[in-house]
Amino acid sequence: MGFSEASKRKRRIWLLLLVATGLGFAAALSLGKLFFPVSESVTPRNTVSDPITAGTTSSRKVHLYFADRKGRYLQAEQRKIEAKDTDSGIKAIIGALLEGPYDSKLVSTVPAGSQLLHTFVTDDGTAYVDFNPELSGLHPGGVTAERLTLYAIVNSLVLNLEKVERVQLLLEGKPAPTLSGHLDILHPKTANLLIVR
Repeated sequence: MGFSEASKRKRRIWLLLLVATGLGFAAALSLGKLFFPVSESVTPRNTVSDPITAGTTSSRKVHLYFADRKGRYLQAEQRKIEAKDTDSGIKAIIGALLEGPYDSKLVSTVPAGSQLLHTFVTDDGTAYVDFNPELSGLHPGGVTAERLTLYAIVNSLVLNLEKVERVQLLLEGKPAPTLSGHLDILHPKTANLLIVR
């Protein structure tokens, strides 16, 4: 009986030592992270071209998206823009989209008469691009045409600007349900490469 009690006591002591060692290790690890933080590596987003960052105005290449002649897909056209930060990058890209493609095989998806009124980007990467009512009022309509217009704008911004993750279209400062009755634009959109050829 005495031998059994001594054996139990030893097991308890070993168990307590193991628990105490584990707790001490966990505490040391936590304190180490607190006083010596390890910087996490961040995987860069896949962008079409070099990101625009704040600084002096510089010329850089971007890929703008226009419709093919049949109006079924988007195709990229390389262009140079001048930008010093994300806001000026948005304005330059939208301005180039409004100007239309240089390639005669491509067609603008943004109705003539559309104008960019305001832009701003939130900390979470949502770019709000506010257009005049002509973007909707002069739109030819149809699901495919609306999709091409929406993603010509969204893809051109998200795939070229590092700080833009998604795009919310506004008409005169307010969200609209659709451009021309078919495609939901009430919520921010991310890039869509499935319609790019």
